[in-house]
Amino acid sequence: MVLQFPTSQAELIKRARGEKAQSAFAKELGVDRTCLSRYESEKLGAPTKVLNYCLRAIAAHGDRTYGGDRPVEQALEHVRQAADFLERATRSDT
Repeated sequence: MVLQFPTSQAELIKRARGEKAQSAFAKELGVDRTCLSRYESEKLGAPTKVLNYCLRAIAAHGDRTYGGDRPVEQALEHVRQAADFLERATRSDT
């Protein structure tokens, strides 16, 4: 089954979390579980660090999750590059 790439913050975070419990994934992200819940419900915008982590997690598992389609592989490579760029930009702003 080939899945569509997430198009919202909620989809992105939930896809990256997968079967993990919210508390376990929140700990992995370095945030409180209630904060993760607000990110997933889109009541609170997730910081770049969290979004980048989720993008990387999805990109790392892309070949299994998305069926290895060449266009999807290219899109995931763009995501990896964008996540790296955003991470560098965030570090340079501080």
